[in-house]
Amino acid sequence: MTISAGRILRRQESVESAEMDGEWVLLDLDSHSITKVNEMGGYIWEQLEHHNTLGQLIDRIASEYDVDREVARRDAEVFIAELIRVGLVTHG
Repeated sequence: MTISAGRILRRQESVESAEMDGEWVLLDLDSHSITKVNEMGGYIWEQLEHHNTLGQLIDRIASEYDVDREVARRDAEVFIAELIRVGLVTHG
């Protein structure tokens, strides 16, 4: 799935999150499913609250983790596509 850099990404309101020992747990209260993500996944999840386009996320990741923007884009696209697939994020 290709996601345009300017498309708005929204976290599902029914998802609660918690960080435990560097890993994140995302609990979808509607489907009663649990998704476990690593530190980078948790960082992206948190950033989605305030930086709601893929382009904004890529800029934040590249800056925060001092990585090449292309690497940040590739990794963020894969992760966001998976969050969309499992219903934790919508895009429009």
